[in-house]
Amino acid sequence: MTFIAILSIFVLACFVGYYVVWSVTPALHTPLMAVTNAI
Repeated sequence: MTFIAILSIFVLACFVGYYVVWSVTPALHTPLMAVTNAI
């Protein structure tokens, strides 16, 4: 994959991750971050 493709996916993942984290309740925030870090 080209650098641009990788960068695009990374930026998209950041936006999606940010949206998901702020959409869930605070109670789910810690487990979600743990799963994200594991991946």
